Amino acid sequence: MKALLVTYTDMILSLTLGNYRGRISLSKPLYLLSLIECVKYGKLCSNKFGLDDVCLQQMFISQYEKVYGKKKCYLSTFLKPFYHLASSPFYHLIWKRGFESPSMSSSPSAKYLRENLLYAKLDDELWELLQDAENRDYIKQNIISRYLIK
Repeated sequence: MKALLVTYTDMILSLTLGNYRGRISLSKPLYLLSLIECVKYGKLCSNKFGLDDVCLQQMFISQYEKVYGKKKCYLSTFLKPFYHLASSPFYHLIWKRGFESPSMSSSPSAKYLRENLLYAKLDDELWELLQDAENRDYIKQNIISRYLIK
């Protein structure tokens, strides 16, 4: 189990981050921290989360404001890590029958995702790891150390 925790932590610490006008985006790590917090507080009880998950959105906004201050956090700010994290090997978008993911080079609209996406999910093994408080804390502290502490 420990080897699996280290493997997933390494994957998380190797995220490809977005870059907007020369500034690195921390939205993916913040989104992952939001997922971890929602699991911790029992707000995500299954390994299926949608674009309209209010608790996940609110947790993301809270994480975002901790890093960026009171800079306005729009739905598109949440949508980008929700969608683009699928470029990572441990996060998956589950599409409705007959639909496939558009290119990762741009973000589809919220409308397109609502109409064509069933949900997002983590690898089942990672989801199981997150059910344990020590594992959550280990991953969370690594995310904070790698991405948020300068």
